[in-house]
Amino acid sequence: MSYYQDPEFDKLLPDPDPSFERPYTLVLSLDDLLIHSEWTRQHGWRIAKRPGFDYFIRYLSQYYELVLFTTTPFGLGEPVLRKLDPFRFIMWPLWREATKFENGEIVKDLSYLNRDLSKVIIIDTDSKYVRKQPENAIVLKPWKGDPSDTDLVGLIPFLEYIHTMQYTDVRKILKSFDGKHIPTEFARREAIARREFEAQQAVQKHKKHVPSGFGALGGLLGLDAKHLSMSPEGEINPSQAFAQGKMLQDIARERGQRNYEELEKQIRENGEQWLKEEKEAMEKAQKEMMDSMFGSFGGMFMGKKPEEQPKKE
Repeated sequence: MSYYQDPEFDKLLPDPDPSFERPYTLVLSLDDLLIHSEWTRQHGWRIAKRPGFDYFIRYLSQYYELVLFTTTPFGLGEPVLRKLDPFRFIMWPLWREATKFENGEIVKDLSYLNRDLSKVIIIDTDSKYVRKQPENAIVLKPWKGDPSDTDLVGLIPFLEYIHTMQYTDVRKILKSFDGKHIPTEFARREAIARREFEAQQAVQKHKKHVPSGFGALGGLLGLDAKHLSMSPEGEINPSQAFAQGKMLQDIARERGQRNYEELEKQIRENGEQWLKEEKEAMEKAQKEMMDSMFGSFGGMFMGKKPEEQPKKE
C-alpha cells in the first residue's frame, strides 16, 4: 500500500510566501552533517555540534529558506533541534515521517517539497538518500566529530555566490562541480578569476573602461551577468567597487558579513527575551489546548444540563 511508502503529506512545505525574499531553498541533513552522536558505556549518548554550525545557518539564513530533512523520527530529533537551533533559523524541520520508503530503502524525495527544484539544493552525507534528485545534491563525507573540521563553513562562499548571481537553475552549477571538493574547487576558480580581473585592471588603468569583476569568475561558473543581485540602496554600486579593485563576490561578502554581524548583535541584546517570549507563548497555547480538550470531554460525559422545571404554585 502507498500509505507505507509515501511521505505523510503530498506537500511537505506550505506554499511559498511571496513576501519572503529568499528565492532559494537549502535543505540540510542532520546526523553526521550538523551533529555527530556517540554512545559510550561511561557517558551514554553524547551529541556534538559541528564546528561553524551557528555561523553557517545564521549567515546563510539571509539568502536561503533553510529546511532540515532527516531520517530521524520527530520524537527523537525535535528536542535535539530545539537545543541546536533555539532561534529557529531552520524554518521547516522534516522528519522520518516525511521521507519515502522505496525498494527497502529510505529516500528524501524533493518532488514532495512543494518548491521549484531549479532553486533547491540539498546537502547530505549519504548519496542513497538523495538518489531521486542527485542533480540537486551536494554530498559531503560524514562528519565524525573532528573539532578542526571546516567543510561545512567552507561551502559558504559557493552558496553565497549562487545567491549573488541569482542563477536561474542551481542544478547546472552543481553539475560543473560534480566529483570535486566544492570549497577547494570554488577557491581555485575564484583565484583564477581574480588574477584575470587584476590583469584586466592593469591593462585598463589609464582607460575609461573598467573590468566588470564578474566576467572571469562568472565565465568559469557558467553564470549570466544579467541575473546578478545588485547592491541595495546606500551601498556603492558594482562599477564603483570594481574601480576600487573589488570583484562582485567581494561586494557580496562585505554586505553579507555586515548583515551577519548586525544579526549577532540583535541576538546578544535580545536573544534571551526572544526565547522567554516564545516559551511563554508556547505554554499559553498548550494551556488553551488542554482547557479546550477537557471542555470537550466534559461536554461529552456530562451531557447537557437539564432545563429547570417551572415551580408549582
